Amino acid sequence: MEYRMSALVGRGLALSLTLFTSSALAQNNPEQGDVRYQTTTVQTGPGATTTTTSSGPFVTQVATTGTDHALVVGHLGVGHFGILSIPYASGLEGEITASLSAPTIGARYWLDERLGIEAALGIGYESGSVTTETGNVSTEVSGPSVFGLGLHAGLPLVFATSAHFAFELIPELNFGFASGGTSAPGPMGADIDLSGVLLQLGARVGAEIQFGFIDIPQLALQATVGLHMTYTGISASNDTANTSVSRSDFSFRTTLQNAPWEIFHSNVAAIYYF
Repeated sequence: MEYRMSALVGRGLALSLTLFTSSALAQNNPEQGDVRYQTTTVQTGPGATTTTTSSGPFVTQVATTGTDHALVVGHLGVGHFGILSIPYASGLEGEITASLSAPTIGARYWLDERLGIEAALGIGYESGSVTTETGNVSTEVSGPSVFGLGLHAGLPLVFATSAHFAFELIPELNFGFASGGTSAPGPMGADIDLSGVLLQLGARVGAEIQFGFIDIPQLALQATVGLHMTYTGISASNDTANTSVSRSDFSFRTTLQNAPWEIFHSNVAAIYYF
């Protein structure tokens, strides 16, 4: 009896999933005259017409190709644009480099169906301490306390579109800096100033997929890979001991580096258009 119930439940779930998938994939293609996309053409003058295309509550008068991407032209989209890892020195040892994550939140605006602009801001802060107890003696060592700010600017370009898909190239500039401090070991440890900077110039290429096939073309998911020139610099200084250390690095590489799954860490963006 238990086996039969499990089989029935499994078949029911499979049938529900099939029906949901079929209904999503069976959504009409606006390029083929979708009835869910209500299109109205108005004669505005001799030889001039205005075409209005709507999908549910999302209406615009700039859709000319019948694609989800055309529907968002002239609309502002807000969302997540990736994570910047801002380096900083974790102490006076120049080889010890830490990083501060600054998830960027911002906006994108499409000027037309081929060109857009985007900008985003990321903020990060971290602080901590380590407490060691030996018998009745308790020792607390403060960890680095660091604040970081990241800025992202991009110029998305569209080279191909289909009903729910846009192929994009995005030249971009990323900048970030981190500043903070920690204490030198020992009960009379002096304060150590920490800092770091990130400068990244390059481009990403990938796809923006909009969920018009389930009647929410306002929602888009973008996945990209990229190639960047990156400069990083870190420094630490102890004014009391008149000691400082600094380090700088330059690299030229893809955004995936050695782990392909990193695309889900910093290269996927979710955008919602208003």
